[in-house]
Amino acid sequence: MSEQLRVYHIQNPPNEPRWYVVASPAEGIRKIEELAAVDLKNRDIWGNVFGLCVLEDGEWSEWYDNEGDNIDDWAEKNEVTRDHDA
Repeated sequence: MSEQLRVYHIQNPPNEPRWYVVASPAEGIRKIEELAAVDLKNRDIWGNVFGLCVLEDGEWSEWYDNEGDNIDDWAEKNEVTRDHDA
């Protein structure tokens, strides 16, 4: 069974997050970039927070790859954007 992943998106923290189910870290970073682009066009959004969570033992926790990189570091190392997959 593959791991269950979801992106969190918080606009104007400390508001509650919105959650988006994704199939892979690459899809997660594309979703994050899509949401960030929309936020940049909205003058009512003054800040945002994004991340990727994984379901482990019934609990959601921050996703890290086998080298200990979070989604931002992983995307940078793998040059993943909306136009590229790792």
